[in-house]
Amino acid sequence: YEIGVRLVGSEMCIRDSYIINAREVTMKLDRIEIFCAVARNMSFTKAAEECGVAQSAISMQIKALEDELGFPLFERSTRKVSFTDAGQSFYVDCVKLLTGFDDALDRAVSTHKGKRLFVTIGIEGLMQTSYKAAVIRRFTAEHPDIQVIPRQVERDKKYEELSSGEIDFVFDLPQYFVLNNKIRKAGSICNDHCLMVHKEHPLAEKKSVGRKELSEYVTFWGGIPKVEDYITKLYLNYFRDAGIEPEHVIYVPEQDVATFMVAANMGGNIVPLSEKEQMNTENFRFIRLEAPLTFESAWLYSSKNQNPALPLFIKTVEEMAEEYNDEANRRERNS
Repeated sequence: YEIGVRLVGSEMCIRDSYIINAREVTMKLDRIEIFCAVARNMSFTKAAEECGVAQSAISMQIKALEDELGFPLFERSTRKVSFTDAGQSFYVDCVKLLTGFDDALDRAVSTHKGKRLFVTIGIEGLMQTSYKAAVIRRFTAEHPDIQVIPRQVERDKKYEELSSGEIDFVFDLPQYFVLNNKIRKAGSICNDHCLMVHKEHPLAEKKSVGRKELSEYVTFWGGIPKVEDYITKLYLNYFRDAGIEPEHVIYVPEQDVATFMVAANMGGNIVPLSEKEQMNTENFRFIRLEAPLTFESAWLYSSKNQNPALPLFIKTVEEMAEEYNDEANRRERNS
């Protein structure tokens, strides 16, 4: 195998410890392995025995590598071999390089055999990051051999990317999708919502707010692109069920933009109560809604997805959802 490394610009830094002039460097992987063998043994003779070649071949490969790099890797004497400073630094990174190559090869072989050893998670904005991150932490702890790959997705492309298998899971409101035999859900949790406002907002000092009072202020409903969407209608019905027609609701396509607008004290944002832990800074206040507003969130995936890691991830999210909902019920009973 041959690795081509192109150095871009006038300088390149290896582990911030040695700078070399930019040039195109081409190194054979076996030459890197020979260098690591010498480094492990601190002996050209023992490295030759380990690699099953003549000592002269080891010396020739190390000399060629040093010529390509432009600096010595070892201090040589008649009695011992020792690292130069650059050689020590280079060795640390070469070990990582070889380990990474082995891992990449294992993943490629497993994929070729139909055994995908990774799960791709679609991430849209920062909403409910703490819960999603907790799920991934547990999954990677339980399955360290399965790589989790977070990937940024756009709301209007999530269904397409789930269906095509570009992403395996996305955490979202299942009502946003047409849940049929194509898209399924796992690990559903019930999210109570609250009002997030800036500390200078007129409602900032209140512990709770009713629908009538809330309707008198500007509120944002982030992440919903169309007024006719199911969730948007559900939010409007939150007021209409009490005979109130809100006149100050702003529909913001991106939740992150809605959060920025709150920070600028342009109004209040209706967010899951779990966001209080994640975004509880001195600038924000979280106010309980006197009339509860609850939505379901879940991990969505395609029924046609053949990723062998899928059932393992589903098992983890189902367990965590049960724990989350039990804790939410306990808090509700105590309150």
